[in-house]
Amino acid sequence: MTGSPDAGAGPHLAGLDGTLREALERSLADRLAGSPGAELNLDNAFWGAPAPRDLGEALTRLGPTCVNVVVRIFERLRDIDPSLGLSKEIRYLRNVWFGGSAGFKVVYAEPAAMRARLDQTFAGTGGRRVARDTILGGIEHQRGALWGALPGTIATIVRSGFRGGEPLDADSWREVHRPDEEAVHLCVGKREPRLPELDDIHLDWRSPVVGVNEATRRCRYGFFIGVVHWTQARFGLGKPVFPLQRIDDTVATLSAASPRSDAPAPWTEFVARWRDARWTLAMRGRDGAEEAHRWLHECEALAPAPPGNG
Repeated sequence: MTGSPDAGAGPHLAGLDGTLREALERSLADRLAGSPGAELNLDNAFWGAPAPRDLGEALTRLGPTCVNVVVRIFERLRDIDPSLGLSKEIRYLRNVWFGGSAGFKVVYAEPAAMRARLDQTFAGTGGRRVARDTILGGIEHQRGALWGALPGTIATIVRSGFRGGEPLDADSWREVHRPDEEAVHLCVGKREPRLPELDDIHLDWRSPVVGVNEATRRCRYGFFIGVVHWTQARFGLGKPVFPLQRIDDTVATLSAASPRSDAPAPWTEFVARWRDARWTLAMRGRDGAEEAHRWLHECEALAPAPPGNG
C-alpha cells in the first residue's frame, strides 16, 4: 500500500463558502432528523453504508469530485447573483452526479421565489445573466425526458400557432456567458406535489447558448453547438476528464496491486502529497479542478506499471 489514507473532508470544511456550507449542513441535519421532504438529501453519502455521523463524513463519502462539482455550481450562482439570493433559495441538496453533465437534484426553499429570482437576473451583473429556455431548449428536462416529452411539446407548439408555448413540466434557465464553454443550467419543476426528478441544477460542459432573444427573453442556440451539447449531455460523448477522480482511481488501483515496499520512491512521495492536497483542491471549485489537471499530468508521469504489465 502506498502511503496512509487521508483524513477525509472534515478538516477542510472551513474552505466552504458560508451559504454552501449552510445548505449542506441543513441537508444532512434534516435528513438525519427525518424531516418531511429531506429523505433523499445527500443521497450518495447514504448508499450502502450507515448514516454519516457528520458533514465531514458525508462529504468524504461523496468524494472530492462530487464536492468539487457542488462548489463550482455555487461559485457560478454567486457570479450571476452576488447578493446570493439564488444560492439562498437552495434548501436541500440531494444526489450529486458527474458525467456528460454534472450537478445535483435540489429542493428549493420556495420554487415560485426561485423562478422570480432567475427572471430578475436577466438584466445581468458584470456580464453574467440567465435566460429561460425555449420550449424545445428545455425538452430534456420534462417528465420522461426526450421521447416522453416530445408528443406533448409538439402539441403545445401547434396550439400556440408555432410561436413556442410553455414547457409542460419544468421551466429551465441557462447561464448566458460564453458559447461552447462551461455554464450552469437550472431547472424548476411546475408540478405540485413536486416531482424530485424535475428540480436540479447542473453544469453543461459545452453551453449551446449563443445569445438571447431580447423580446422574448429566451435563449438562442447554435445548431452545431447544440448538437454537440446534446450528445455530450445525453450520451457522455466527449465528456471532460475529471482529474480528481482519475488520480484517486489510479492511486487506488496501484495501491491494491502493489505493497508499499515495491512502489518507487517518487510515486510513494506523490501519493503522500496528493492525499494532503486532494480535499483542498476539491473545496477550491473550478480553480482547484484546473490545478488538479497539473497533478494528473504528474500522476501519469510517475505511476508505475501495474504488476504483469512491465
